[in-house]
Amino acid sequence: MDWIKRIDWKAWIGTIALIIIFREGAVWVMKQFNHPELGNLVGLISLLIVLSFWRKFNKIPASLVDTNNKIMKESAFAFLPISAGSLLMMMHLGDEIPMFLIVLFVSTLIPLWVYAKMSKKWL
Repeated sequence: MDWIKRIDWKAWIGTIALIIIFREGAVWVMKQFNHPELGNLVGLISLLIVLSFWRKFNKIPASLVDTNNKIMKESAFAFLPISAGSLLMMMHLGDEIPMFLIVLFVSTLIPLWVYAKMSKKWL
């Protein structure tokens, strides 16, 4: 039970609350635009933008970074909202799915190809 004492509960609760607040806020905003399926994606992007601006002017607390790293390493929790939003969006695409898949394929293939070239050159 010693591991319970070592957990930074304030950081864990704060990090999870931050994720939930941004996600729920984005879902609410996107409902106002009649596209609630994009709420997860907008929430994730808006959290990234806010943290990027915060990092530009202040230091992000180490406890927040450590907690986020543990969440990313030990679970797929950070990827579930974007996956669910993507799945909901694909269900609503209908006849546009082939074009969506082509864009998805190209936008994945090109960065992977560039990364491979960079890795080959610099590693």
